[in-house]
Amino acid sequence: MDLSARPPLQGSLRADVVIVGAGFSGLWTAYALKQRNAALDVAICESDIVGAGASGRNGGWCMGALSGLPGLLLDPEVGPAAIRLQHRLFETVDAIGATVEREKIDCDFVPGGSLGLASLPEHLEVLKHSAHSFHQAGFSEADFQLLGPEACATRIRSRDFLGALLSTHSAVLDPGKLVRGLARAVERMGVRIYEDSRATGLTSQEVRTAGGSIRAEKVVLATEGYTPLVPAHKRRLVPIHSMMIATDRIAPEIWEKIGLQGRETFADKRRVTVYGQRTADDRIAFGGRGLYFFGSRARSRFPANDAAFPEVHRAMLSLLPQLAETAIAHRWGGPLGVPRDWRPAYGIDQRTGISFLGGYVGEGVAGSHLLAHGLADRLLGVPNELETFPFLHKEFPNWEPEPLRWLGVSLVRRMAELADEAEFSGGRNPLAAGIFTKFSAR
Repeated sequence: MDLSARPPLQGSLRADVVIVGAGFSGLWTAYALKQRNAALDVAICESDIVGAGASGRNGGWCMGALSGLPGLLLDPEVGPAAIRLQHRLFETVDAIGATVEREKIDCDFVPGGSLGLASLPEHLEVLKHSAHSFHQAGFSEADFQLLGPEACATRIRSRDFLGALLSTHSAVLDPGKLVRGLARAVERMGVRIYEDSRATGLTSQEVRTAGGSIRAEKVVLATEGYTPLVPAHKRRLVPIHSMMIATDRIAPEIWEKIGLQGRETFADKRRVTVYGQRTADDRIAFGGRGLYFFGSRARSRFPANDAAFPEVHRAMLSLLPQLAETAIAHRWGGPLGVPRDWRPAYGIDQRTGISFLGGYVGEGVAGSHLLAHGLADRLLGVPNELETFPFLHKEFPNWEPEPLRWLGVSLVRRMAELADEAEFSGGRNPLAAGIFTKFSAR
């Protein structure tokens, strides 16, 4: 993969729209704007290189899901709108697949579905409740199918799982290849991308960097987990860091014992989120989520001996014990953006006039596409069904100042760990589980 940097911004320029951030949010917004009006002059300022943030570092799950949405499907007041939004998310996965094909982006896109696994009886109860809620809301087994142990074993047989919930509207991909390919696609459409061009200041009509500035009618902030680094936006999102590992290539005889022939993505229902995929070159890429650093520091580089990586490795082996002798070839990490109410948003900040989108809580591969198209319509004054969903297009509520922010995030993480540890030991910790549920999107 070519990672050579594009030239930085130099001098004072003009554009119709300038976007800060060349990850999925920024690139999908540029793509949607140019689709609607090819004559628009769109520029993007990126502090590093395209995909250096979460868009190039994530687990490669393209899910028809958004944080917080499942809990609203049966709500008497907003349930019908939430159900329509869920269907739009299903369509979004297909739309990304169509774009990948149309733009000839080689990113190993496979619509293999996603498995939520039951490692414990408590997990099975969660899955049964989820399946029942989805079916009550009108979704069929073609959308969400509860699998018993035998049906589960036809897809993943690494352990004797108690069952699984198969979400069919989900795909797997290589996120680095997708984000780099998408950048080339928008450049073919006429979008200018300036790398190594960190925003040092921005208003509703100007972005300034160390090398120059761009004045524009519209400014879009698409910085996701790096938003706290932008002046005056420190408390909008907290950067929670996901840590990932990738194995050496796995031998065919071991794959026979594991399964995943359809490249299904997989995770179990423990509270400390873990997630994995079978890559196109026959590795397992596996991650775990939850690190927060005081003051909302966002980190993109971690030493190979960071203490978090063995934890991720142990979690992987708990699901795939056949990999105990398989070496780990790669280790990396990076931040994702979490809003105070655990819900993504897009819109125009009423205080600053700056447009924004983000807060996907780790579900941004497809979520960014959906919100970007909604934001593009809003910027151009085009009616869009997303405007009818009260779940979206609102302000991000600010997180608490430090040290309360660090204490709160750390407490929720610790409660998740304690509740999981109790269940994996055959017991329960109702207090820890209750505190975690109250302050998370679970």
